Amino acid sequence: MNSIINLIVNQFSFFPHNKFRIPFSEWPNYASEKWIKTPDNENLQAIYFEHPNRKSDDLIIYFHGNTGNMFSHNRFDHADEFYKLGPNVLLISYRGFSKSTGSPSERGIYMDGETALDYANNSLNYDNKNIFIFGRSLGTTVATHISQNRIFKGIVLITPISNAKEMAKTMGFKHVSFLVKNAFNSLQKIKKIKSKLLIIVGTLDKVTPPEMGIKLFEKFKGQKQLITIEKGGHNNLQLMESEKFWNGINIFVNKQNHD
Repeated sequence: MNSIINLIVNQFSFFPHNKFRIPFSEWPNYASEKWIKTPDNENLQAIYFEHPNRKSDDLIIYFHGNTGNMFSHNRFDHADEFYKLGPNVLLISYRGFSKSTGSPSERGIYMDGETALDYANNSLNYDNKNIFIFGRSLGTTVATHISQNRIFKGIVLITPISNAKEMAKTMGFKHVSFLVKNAFNSLQKIKKIKSKLLIIVGTLDKVTPPEMGIKLFEKFKGQKQLITIEKGGHNNLQLMESEKFWNGINIFVNKQNHD
């Protein structure tokens, strides 16, 4: 029964496609492709944005949203904007997304997150105290999962998911939402986060309504900040209030260097 439920959850949770890619010729010269092998032998495509001479000791690990891949929905451009804030950036493609092998599942993308962190620690030589974990939409579930009981420089959750039950209700499956049980339960895991937290929501987000992010914000008892983008939808927060969005992230990221 559990395997059937997991199959249903995965069927309605992941929508990867590889139709859109940015050719290498259009990448900035500080961006390079990396390949990361998971413990279950999947190969994850990643893009590493590194400042010349490694002038920054900080790294943002960025877990993107659901539909498409790491090049669609301006995700590559967003990673580049994060890079321009000062830290280096590692943009991860989950299994089954972009050129990464395998098929996505909740367990699988959590493993991908753990593997990305291990790669940042042991291959790129970043300490957790210099790492920011960024997640957007689906990526917030990975960010929250791997941030439990670890101390990072900061956590940023953009348009976050609270748990699968609330997502099922939002998608119109209220009467069967009990079937997903404890899936993608960031609302429970947020209590185990020990790092400073920034959450960004949009008031008109119909995919992950702002109430999800607010519940996570209220549940978290550590040092935290909430940014609300008025009239912001799921994918256009940076367009509706660009200065508020980018300045909020910039201040959060660079403030940690002065605390």
